Amino acid sequence: MNPDILNAPTDQELSTNPIDHLGDPTDPLALNIDDDELIKILDKKIETDKKFWTSKYNLTQRRKKMEVALFGKEIAEKEKNNQLKGWEARYSDNATWEIEASLKPVAMSKLPDMLISPGQETPEAEKSSEDISKAINDDLKKRKNRESLGMCFKHLPVYLTAILKARWNPELGESGDYEFVPTHPDRVVIDSTAISKDSNQMRTVSELVKLTVQDVIMRFPNAKDKLYAKLHEQGLVVGVGDFNEQDMATPIDVWEVWFTWYKKSAEPEKNGVGKWNRIEGVLWKYDDVMLKKMKNPNFDYEGQEKWFMYDDVSNQNTKRPPNEDELMQMAMTGQPLDGLQKEQIYFNYFKEPNKPYFFFGYEQWGKVAIDETSRIEQNLYNQENLNSMGKQIIDTLKSRIKHVWSTDSGLKADDVQTMDIENPRLHLLVDGNINEVHQGIPPERPDSAQFNALNQTRQTMFGLAGATNLTGVLQSDVATSNQIAREQNYTRIDDLVEDTINAASEWMAGWALQFIKLRYTEDHFRKLLGDSGKVTFLKLKRDTIDDGMEVMIKSSSTDKIKAQRNAMDAAQLGAPFSNPLDFFKDMEFSDPEGRTNRGMLFATDPTSYMVQYGMGLKTSEEQAAALAQAPLPPPQGQPGQTPAPAGQPPMPPQNPNPMDTGAIPTTQPMVPQGSPRGL
Repeated sequence: MNPDILNAPTDQELSTNPIDHLGDPTDPLALNIDDDELIKILDKKIETDKKFWTSKYNLTQRRKKMEVALFGKEIAEKEKNNQLKGWEARYSDNATWEIEASLKPVAMSKLPDMLISPGQETPEAEKSSEDISKAINDDLKKRKNRESLGMCFKHLPVYLTAILKARWNPELGESGDYEFVPTHPDRVVIDSTAISKDSNQMRTVSELVKLTVQDVIMRFPNAKDKLYAKLHEQGLVVGVGDFNEQDMATPIDVWEVWFTWYKKSAEPEKNGVGKWNRIEGVLWKYDDVMLKKMKNPNFDYEGQEKWFMYDDVSNQNTKRPPNEDELMQMAMTGQPLDGLQKEQIYFNYFKEPNKPYFFFGYEQWGKVAIDETSRIEQNLYNQENLNSMGKQIIDTLKSRIKHVWSTDSGLKADDVQTMDIENPRLHLLVDGNINEVHQGIPPERPDSAQFNALNQTRQTMFGLAGATNLTGVLQSDVATSNQIAREQNYTRIDDLVEDTINAASEWMAGWALQFIKLRYTEDHFRKLLGDSGKVTFLKLKRDTIDDGMEVMIKSSSTDKIKAQRNAMDAAQLGAPFSNPLDFFKDMEFSDPEGRTNRGMLFATDPTSYMVQYGMGLKTSEEQAAALAQAPLPPPQGQPGQTPAPAGQPPMPPQNPNPMDTGAIPTTQPMVPQGSPRGL
């Protein structure tokens, strides 16, 4: 089944509270709005938004031009339109692609670490927040989520927005799970009246989902008859009275619309002003056929009653679930205990229903919900000039000597036209003196000014996009100038990543908490790989999420890059500016404590290191037996140490073991020789 439709509970899942198209007030997800009225309003809104983006912002054509530039399709477009002669050079110097290819690895090299702060100052709450932080960080760094973020980062400069969608997929795992998927901007119609990229401030977000008839019937069986009538009317199905197998495979476009609806409250007006209730809803429709509509299903509207014990009623921090003894005492006496209260608990991390879309943006000016421009759009003319100048140089280099023949040679015009003068086996016989009837005109050759202009245009493009010194190519012969340029561009990337990757990661973490608290009614086990390489298991359930938990960025992706660059610089300075443990942690090496212990043992006691790790002997008895049976050669290059005579045990190292004497080692951090500074 196509996963795009999996956000909606099936009719079977709602069978305990069946609803018709008007909605049953006993169902918390029921949306009591007339189908025809709702469809007409949303259809008009979608058409208005489309017209706005097409006419006023020329969005379709702008996106097309940027796609052509990024993918280097200029030559194919010109050949398609017969704009190139057969002898013209097919030249493309796609600096736009090179720029984007250099920016994405830097932005995606290290995803941010998220910190979930506890809702209460108790050991249990701190343990829950620690477990949740581990689970969320592990989720965000999975390959699938990295690919989703990377796709959105590539979409943004081309389509002036990028869209990430959160959804619950019941087909993931045994009990279902949440996921984050990129949605192509061409399939989404954004609210033209919105002035912010925040989807919760948009009246509508309309996504065109490509499905098959079978997908729709499986998900919305109650709409089967109306759907068949509409498709039969349009001539898209051939079954008689019902769908056949061929009909089931027919692809159709279904609109999934998340919308904000305001309904006037029945409460009496105050001061002549009525009260309006905000409703967040979603619907799926094909043409004018309503497949399903409901309130936002990713929110708990009902809650449930639970007992809580307050050791100090005036202090909310003492709130806790009652223990077994307290519950037993209440059951035996039939009387409520002091400090025991019943409360309505809602399983929500969000304070109100949220639309499940995150819109990326960087060049916004408070006018619309998308960027006004992008680095690719700003470089379009530079890319055209670069290709034009390069083509001119290639065409000039391809030109050959022009041969001019006199009519006294005996050659006719037709003879000259049919001659293949480039053929090395061509031989000519002419009348008269060859120097008098023939002359060769040498071709023009490109000069240094043309090459300088070409290089300058490329550098301008990289500078405009903030990608100078990120490709590993030196831009200057002066190392200081290269370092300054690199730091300036990292500052720009810091800002870009903060507004895009970091913001999206924080949004994903918030949605993960909402899904866990709302739908983790059963235990979900997570297998995590720790820094030391050990596998640990976490058990997550909705009760793991405490009220008051907040998502914060502990360290961003660019913070990690800076930390690694600083660690390399400090390592070259040596102690006391660097030590092995901090170096391994800053470089995000696996098992930093184990690496430090092994490194210290190798530096201070090579013999023990060889026996323990080289020979794999762990116990002291095994190590003593190995030393008694055969000598171990000393490591090469150990200062102040001579080879031991045959049959004698090796000499101990000159420096004592700092672990035994408390001495501070003076060895330098183990940094590979020749390692580059920074990236």
